[in-house]
Amino acid sequence: MNLFRYTFTCFLIFSAISQLFAQQVPIGQWRDELPYTLVNAVTDAGSRVYASTPYAVFYYDKEDNSVVRITKINGLSDIGIGTIRYNKEYQTLVIAYTNANIDLIKNNTIINISDIKRKAILGNKTINDIFFIGKNAYLSCGFGIVVLDISKEEILDTYYIGKDGSQVNVLALTKDQNDSLFAASEKGIYKAYAKDPNLANFASWHKDPKMDTTAKYNTITHFAGKVFVNKKKGTSATDTIYAFSNGTWSRWERDYYNPVMHLQSNENYLLVSYNYFVTVFNTSLEIFTTIYSYFPGSPYPLDAISDRDGLFWVGDTYSGLLNFDQKSGSVDRLNLDGPSTSLAFSMTCKGNDLYIAPGGRDASFIPIWIAPQIYHFDNANWNNISGYNNPVMNQSHDVVNIAVDPFDSKHVFAASFGRGLLELYNDSVVKRYNESNSTLGHHTSSDTSDIRVGGISFDAAGNLWAVTCHNNNCLSMKKGDKWTGFNIPIVNESDLGQILIDKNGQKWIQMRYGNTNPNSILVFTDNGTPDNNLDDKSILLNSVVGNGNIPGTTVFAMAEDKKGEIWIGTEKGVAVFYSPENVFQPGQNFDAQRILVTQGSYVQYLLENETVTAISVDGANQKWIGTDRGGVYLFSEDGTKQIYHFTSENSPLLSDRITCIAINQDGEVFYGTDKGVISFRAPATPGGDTNENVYAFPNPVKSDYEGYIAVKGLVSNAQVRITDINGVLVYSTRAEGGQAVWDGKNFDGRKAQSGVYLVYAANDTGTEKVVTKILIIN
Repeated sequence: MNLFRYTFTCFLIFSAISQLFAQQVPIGQWRDELPYTLVNAVTDAGSRVYASTPYAVFYYDKEDNSVVRITKINGLSDIGIGTIRYNKEYQTLVIAYTNANIDLIKNNTIINISDIKRKAILGNKTINDIFFIGKNAYLSCGFGIVVLDISKEEILDTYYIGKDGSQVNVLALTKDQNDSLFAASEKGIYKAYAKDPNLANFASWHKDPKMDTTAKYNTITHFAGKVFVNKKKGTSATDTIYAFSNGTWSRWERDYYNPVMHLQSNENYLLVSYNYFVTVFNTSLEIFTTIYSYFPGSPYPLDAISDRDGLFWVGDTYSGLLNFDQKSGSVDRLNLDGPSTSLAFSMTCKGNDLYIAPGGRDASFIPIWIAPQIYHFDNANWNNISGYNNPVMNQSHDVVNIAVDPFDSKHVFAASFGRGLLELYNDSVVKRYNESNSTLGHHTSSDTSDIRVGGISFDAAGNLWAVTCHNNNCLSMKKGDKWTGFNIPIVNESDLGQILIDKNGQKWIQMRYGNTNPNSILVFTDNGTPDNNLDDKSILLNSVVGNGNIPGTTVFAMAEDKKGEIWIGTEKGVAVFYSPENVFQPGQNFDAQRILVTQGSYVQYLLENETVTAISVDGANQKWIGTDRGGVYLFSEDGTKQIYHFTSENSPLLSDRITCIAINQDGEVFYGTDKGVISFRAPATPGGDTNENVYAFPNPVKSDYEGYIAVKGLVSNAQVRITDINGVLVYSTRAEGGQAVWDGKNFDGRKAQSGVYLVYAANDTGTEKVVTKILIIN
């Protein structure tokens, strides 16, 4: 058995949520940027109500009105939560993941039980539901039933209940007052005697012939002496609840037959979560109350429970966790700040503002029709911009790229891969550009509104450049209110994606490699005269030596570093254009070069066996590189030294599939994955030519602090010396970009004593000097 314990530190984010996020994330610490609106399960724990999303667990503490969230950062073993249930007798929360992993939480300790996940079971291993009998948690799984002893923290048994011991997708389980077990499955209802000592024998289980033996029964519960089960149908309004009593099943006649998401009960109430409302029944099976509105807002419930105080709690698809007081008729939302979804096709940082584009396109550059949305995090609060609050957006879909005006951070543009370009100011959409009011060209299809903007970027002068897909009028520039269009015949109506504008003003544009296009990158220059097309030049780059020498065929990522070098990521790793200024110089070598690194006794190309999907450059000119299967790396400035390698196994990283990376001015690195966004506070920040607003944090440093102490605002790569008040040197280092870090220890590795410490920083010539102080309290 693989059993792992992790004692987590809670993060209180209810009454003090703004204060928490306003504080700087310590160096080396992680922060989640997950959605908390999709609550798929709710469970009562007395003084707490727990709720789960696919990404995290959180609970509301009734005694102090706080909300605590528990994520992979502070101890959860996985992501992809299917359901949760709390056992009050043993004070244990059981968390079941869709990959069959299990976490138990007891007294703020997380215990991982990964037996089912690791076991070689063919077919569906999903844990669908949890039902308790004493200390045992009966897990309804895609292959049968697993019995987990939550007291001993071990798997006791597995029941394969199908014919001849075959697998059955069990969706839920319950027990009636006569100790009969009822297993609702994808094909019929199975019954057994709970006290049968040989339940592991398939012969102990029998499919009930009185019910449809081919139908799907998705949820089941026992209440008021009856067993209630829901029969799913293929159409949207024909679900039927049946009741079992005295050996007979009968249709439980109701006035509506909406899809039933979940049945849940306690000693007082039966709660039926329909797709658009929740109905509560008392022990006489009379309607006690119905939750049909959130005042304002419409319910889309997935689960609902009643607590000991008579409040009803709803886990909703879009509204998160809510409680309903039947006496007053009031509904309270427990709003946890975050993006609306976990989607992140691309991300952009300007200062400490993060923008997420959650749209997308497939490998063939076909839109995937994600509703138009933009997620903005200002390092304190989230603002989710959508058609709901910006009607101009409703005509768009698939926002794939975002660009922030370098001279006005409130002025933002968003590229829609299907309906043109959106202009925003102060998080409000003010205009949409198409062929009628810009030079943006439509796709070669007959639909002139099909304007697929693959990438946008501002140049150094503040002009916006936009790339449109699958037409030769593929490049447009917006200067103020004036648009200029560029026709590039050599594009041959190929699919185009992101655009990078380098320090020379050259536009590097991603191309989709395919049968009709053997190229990977288009480079265009207007030679600094966008109004004169006579001196425009363009070139197509591919894998041919002398014409790009790009490893592989598909370019997924491009980034310019602080030296002006262009780094690209392909399905064969990383390559660098060290002399991009030579692209249009006849006879000059500009080909991309691969980086040789030593692995043990072997020499190989950097990440040659990885598909590189994202590259971002930090304040120290180091390279953060994301991959499609191998997590994320940090390499030295030249790429020859690996500094970090984060995976979902060795870190809180949500997934090893990285979609995008962005870095804010504080050095916080945001990783977009296929399972959501998470960030890591790295040591490096951008530095300048002078010391500006230099300060240390945390300051003062208290006795319980174990992290790094940072000195921020330094001149680039400053030399840093730290002394005690008597001038005795205790530490020296060099800043990474504009920030230096100290672990609070002296040269002997001992923790610095209480007192005031002086930080002296200067550039190599000594022309830029600064002194600041750090107070340590031990």
